[in-house]
Amino acid sequence: MFQHKKLEELALMYRIFKRVEGTLKYIIAKMGPYIEGRGEKIISDETLLKDPIEFTKKLLELKSEMDEMVEKSFLNDIRFQKSRDVSF
Repeated sequence: MFQHKKLEELALMYRIFKRVEGTLKYIIAKMGPYIEGRGEKIISDETLLKDPIEFTKKLLELKSEMDEMVEKSFLNDIRFQKSRDVSF
């Protein structure tokens, strides 16, 4: 769902999972590695490393995409905001 940007489906999962204490951690556990993987692809792309403007643009696009996902699918839940704070 992350890869295909299924924001509505993620929002439905969020609403269902948040009803049961401790279940949101399963979504977060999948989201963190997804973000890290996307970031790794960007920072290891030799072509992007040679073009600082395009490199920065790709990182900002990823950040914007994750911000939108957290806002629309997870209602800015602080637990999901923290999952975006990964270091590469």
